[in-house]
Amino acid sequence: MTNAKPEVLLVSGGDQGDLKEILRRRANLTEAESIPEMLGLVATRKFDAVLCDWQLSEGTWREALQELQARRVATPAIVISQTSGVEEGIEEWTEVLEAGAFDLLLAPSQEYSVLTMVEHALVSNEARALRAAV
Repeated sequence: MTNAKPEVLLVSGGDQGDLKEILRRRANLTEAESIPEMLGLVATRKFDAVLCDWQLSEGTWREALQELQARRVATPAIVISQTSGVEEGIEEWTEVLEAGAFDLLLAPSQEYSVLTMVEHALVSNEARALRAAV
C-alpha cells in the first residue's frame, strides 16, 4: 500500500472481527452500523473506500449502494460476500458489479486480498480524479 494509510469506512451490522483487525493495522478505519450512519459519515469526511457487509442490521448492501449513488458519492464501494465458496461468489460478484460496486470481497477475509483490493480501489479513485481534472 502507499505510505499514507487509506481512509476506509466499514459498514457492517455483524462481527467482521478478522476484517476489522486487518484494516486497523493497515488503514484508518471508521465503522458504521447502519445506512443512515454511513451517509452521515460520507457527507462529512472523505474516504478512499467503503466496505459494505452483504446484510446490515437495517438494510442490505444494495440499499447502501443505491444511497451512495443517489448522493453521487464517488468513493469506491466494495461489498463483503455472504458466502465463502468460489462458485457462489461468481454469481454474487456479477450481481455486485452490475449494481455499480467496485468489487466483491469473498469471505473469509485474508490480509493479502483485503489490502490488494483497497489499494486497487485507491489507485482507481486517484485515476478517476486525474481524468476529471483534465
